[in-house]
Parts: sequence; C-alpha cells; structure tokens
Amino acid sequence: MKKRAFTLIELLVVISIIALLIGILLPALGAARRTARQMQNSTQIRGIHSGLVLFSQGNNTYYPGVNTTGGFKTTDVEFRFQELLDDNYFTGEYIISPSETKTASTTTPQTISTANYSYAVLQILGASGNRGNEWRDTSNSEAVVLSDRAKDNGTGIKSVHTNPSSTNVNEWRGSVGFNDNHVTFEATHNNITTQYGDDTTNNDDLFAHSSDSDALMIYSGSGTAEGTNVVVD
Repeated sequence: MKKRAFTLIELLVVISIIALLIGILLPALGAARRTARQMQNSTQIRGIHSGLVLFSQGNNTYYPGVNTTGGFKTTDVEFRFQELLDDNYFTGEYIISPSETKTASTTTPQTISTANYSYAVLQILGASGNRGNEWRDTSNSEAVVLSDRAKDNGTGIKSVHTNPSSTNVNEWRGSVGFNDNHVTFEATHNNITTQYGDDTTNNDDLFAHSSDSDALMIYSGSGTAEGTNVVVD
C-alpha cells in the first residue's frame, strides 16, 4: 500500500494558516493581559482605600498622616503608606502596580521610598478649602484620593499603563479611587469630574495644576514641586 505524504504546497498552506492564526490571536491575548492588569490595579487601589477607611476608624475619621485632632503629623506620601504598612493593613506588594516591577519593602518598621510603591495620593499640605479636609472618611463620590501616578514624558505626562515608547505627548491613563470606595479606569486625567466637600470647582487638573485652587495628586514627598507642579518619578 502506497503511503501518501504532504506535498510542499500543502505544508506551506498549513504553515501559513498557523501563522495567520497566531497573528490574529497574539494581539487579542495581549489586550486581555492588559485588561487583566488594569482590573487588578483597580482592585488594589480599592483595597488601599479600604485600608484608609479602617485606619480612620481608630483615628477620629482621619487618614494616615493626620492626628486625631486634624493636625498634620507629616504630609509625605511615604509616611502615609508606612503607617498603613506598619499596622498591617496590607503587604508591601499591594502598593506596587501589576503593570510595573518594583521591590516591596520588608523592613520592620517600614521604611519606604518611591522604589517601593506605585500610587499617588491626595495633596493635603496647603490644600485650600475642603480639599485638605477630604483626607478622611467622607464617602464623597467625586473626591479622588488615590490614583496611578503621573510619569514625566518630556513635554507631557504618562502612566505605567501608557505605551513605554510614547514621548512628548500627554497619554496618561490609569485607575482613580474616590472617597466612597469606587474606582474607575480613566483614559485621560483631563475629564475626571471632581468636587471636594462643598467647593464648586469641578474637573481639577489632578496632575499639573496651574493654581492653588486645584486638587493635586502627588507621588512623592509632601507635594512641593518645581516648574509646572507635575509631580513625577
């Protein structure tokens, strides 16, 4: 009985079909992975906010960095995360975005720097009106208190979710956590509706504010920034 083998043309057709399927599936798999990371990122921001709320229950409704009478201990981002870590509200890995690689702090008590966390928090030093008072458990659905940080992008900003090759353009996208514990993933920071307390100012420029009337998300230190006031790593 004569055995029938694949012809060269048939083999090339099969290889072409496989290559075509790979070309179709790989982008879809990449998009699925990005979506999964974004969902995990939003979950972590929601979990950090839950830690803030739990902390506030024993601190007269105030979040870390503020004492029971509303006075500042320190406004540094690092100290505020350290208080939560020292009290075991979550582990060091939890404040690192799934979209980047950083080293979790394992010291006791915690001593962290920007090498150990990914997220920005609301500026409270010198914040005008109700913005400074929003760093506490208020259940405000339009007050952003946590977010993905802004990264320097030449003449603009981006986030850890932005294409790494993007330069000199504003392509920030990321998760923002509001004080009522809901989290959204935004395609840009320019269209986020905000209202702090009874203030009437909406749509604060959260990463590059032009005046002291804007709310500002800061990534390191106390938020005192040079030039455009973009706080970056």
